[in-house]
Amino acid sequence: MPSQPFGEDSLATVLSRLQQTLRASLETLRSATVAAEVHEALHHDTHLPDKAMASLASDTVDLLSEVEKLLQPAPLVLADHFLGYTDTKCLVAANELRLADILANGPLNVQDLAKASSARADRLGQILMPLRNNGVFGYDADTGEYANTHVSTLLRSDHWTQWHNWVDLYGNEFYDMARGIPQSVRGDATRWAAQVNFDTDMNMFEYFNAQGWMPRLHRTLGGGATAMAPGIVQDYPWHEVMDKTVLDLGGGGGSFVATLLRAFPAMRGSIYDLPHVIAHTSDLFSKGGAFAHLADRVPQANLIGGDFLKWVPPAEVYTMKWCLHDWTDGPAAAILRNVRKAVVPGPASRLVVFESILSDGRMGRLSRYGDINMMMTANGQERTEAQWRKLVEEAGWKVDKIYPLRNAWVQAIDLRPA
Repeated sequence: MPSQPFGEDSLATVLSRLQQTLRASLETLRSATVAAEVHEALHHDTHLPDKAMASLASDTVDLLSEVEKLLQPAPLVLADHFLGYTDTKCLVAANELRLADILANGPLNVQDLAKASSARADRLGQILMPLRNNGVFGYDADTGEYANTHVSTLLRSDHWTQWHNWVDLYGNEFYDMARGIPQSVRGDATRWAAQVNFDTDMNMFEYFNAQGWMPRLHRTLGGGATAMAPGIVQDYPWHEVMDKTVLDLGGGGGSFVATLLRAFPAMRGSIYDLPHVIAHTSDLFSKGGAFAHLADRVPQANLIGGDFLKWVPPAEVYTMKWCLHDWTDGPAAAILRNVRKAVVPGPASRLVVFESILSDGRMGRLSRYGDINMMMTANGQERTEAQWRKLVEEAGWKVDKIYPLRNAWVQAIDLRPA
């Protein structure tokens, strides 16, 4: 018979103690003083979370998730997966009705919210119940009124991060792509999930372009880049290269370089991408373009067209953001080797890779979402820290340090020539 460290009722004792601790903690967290501290330290809309508090909160959420996994009934775990589509589409509906915009003026009951959004009150109440239980909207049981939270505020159409675009694109087109996942993982599969669902051999970018969806994709990813920029700028030691020319590989329209140059006035920029992309980028850094004010620090000669699978221009400092996850290990290693051949030796020589690091735990779930999305849309992948280290070392680099970045989906993987 197994030992009973707390007597015959050991499980009941453990659960009772856990309940008491959680109830007391929840009451404290909801108190006015501590709730204000939580908002300021973790959920403030215009500044980054406190590093120490964010780390503590993250570890706490992971621990609570492990407890939940131990205690939940198995059918509920399965139901969360095979009925998970309801959460997605309820969020899409709320987004399309612009509920967050309406609630920006103050709390409303379902009837008034329905009138303001031209929705059916009965069905609106139904979709709001899962959303409030998931923490998207707030609900006062005494008044029957709904209100915005720090989560739903992100869905406002005037919010600086424009997260509402993610709900629209990923809750619809990407949602449809996911139907192809089961067939794409079979042993004889050659197409990835998006190709299966849309019955095409085109890659995602070709298909999106053919459907006229590319502007939506650019708006969505651009908003994500804006949302992540503060953490990227503040949490990597850019002061080490603030007087250098930074060459952004796969830099697209130049928004990342522009973000760095605005933050560091002595820095200069360069962008390397496919020739047709650079043709567009050139206009942006010319008179009348969005980045014309930076043209003297990103001269036209620094906008270079080419293919990093074949050749990379020389530089001392490179950056690469959200590129390598598009590729399996073979092409990714080839890109890294080409950069290694081209890097100009010097004390500041480096390649800073901004990518997700695949991890376990509740707080690591965004990296897993990203991994499945890359698998289904580009035949790509996110990588664990061990996989990153192996990949870069085989290509002639070493990981100097990995920097977590607050409010960013990526981390800064700082590579130095081996």
